[in-house]
Amino acid sequence: MDVAVVATAITVMGIMILFGYFLSAKIPVNKETKQVLVVVVLNIAVPSVILNGVFNTEVSGDLLRQVGIILLISICFHLAAIVFALLFARIAGFQSTFAKRMTILAALGNTGFIGIPLCMTIFGPTGGLLAAIFDAGLDFVIFTVGLYLLQSGSGFRLRQLKSLVNVPLAAVIVGITSAFLNFEPPAVLQQLVELLSGLAAPLAMLYIGILLQQLLKRNGFRVFPQIWFPITIRLLLIPALTLIVLSFLPLQELTRNVVILLSGMPTFMLAAILFSRYTDDEDTAVMTISFSTILSLLTIPLVAYAASFFF
Repeated sequence: MDVAVVATAITVMGIMILFGYFLSAKIPVNKETKQVLVVVVLNIAVPSVILNGVFNTEVSGDLLRQVGIILLISICFHLAAIVFALLFARIAGFQSTFAKRMTILAALGNTGFIGIPLCMTIFGPTGGLLAAIFDAGLDFVIFTVGLYLLQSGSGFRLRQLKSLVNVPLAAVIVGITSAFLNFEPPAVLQQLVELLSGLAAPLAMLYIGILLQQLLKRNGFRVFPQIWFPITIRLLLIPALTLIVLSFLPLQELTRNVVILLSGMPTFMLAAILFSRYTDDEDTAVMTISFSTILSLLTIPLVAYAASFFF
């Protein structure tokens, strides 16, 4: 993995976050406007990244094998991260309910909103496609084990799985199916998804900047005392353990690099919504998302630099 390329991409994304921050400071951005940005990124731009990855990659048995491997790795990775974070939360002396909440914030990263655009920028269309598959594994863990942990005392419900049915997943299915059928998309469709995929990173970073400005304006830099736990686990310990484990696995270079990069993502954005719905502690999630996102601009290049010594 080229550290300079990663650092450049992170710097550019950081600048775009600043644009969003100052835009929100100058022009009031309401809830509806933010919702439009989220819908465009998740339902238009990210699916276009996935389809663009399929259309611009020779879909061979080797690629399909990589897709299957990275999906399996993602599910195992996130389950292991939850066990690891929960163990450390208990060692830290957190009470049962609070320990579960800290586990969710520490174990699950923003592989979709930030990870997919970042991997597409650094590794090209195929990198964006593999990142989307990795994110699909995260979604499965969030809406099964994740919700089970948040709903303290509640059992798992099958209706939770309906959240797994979304536009990015549909794009993965459509893309892989079209590859199996040797479907050659028309030039208009290819150009359309290529242009729309370019919206993913700028709009996602602008949204994060807007969100950060509003969160900091409302809460300032006030943090809860235990914020060190999810940030340390999410941005440092999990990427470090990922590097060690992957050094023993015979993975292709691109697959390995995508997993390494995604292991260092900040806390996932959806945590704020889930904490608001299933707990009375939304501010904890909001603060963790904000500060982990800011700090990740420094730690992601550090993870890439560390990877250069392992591989």
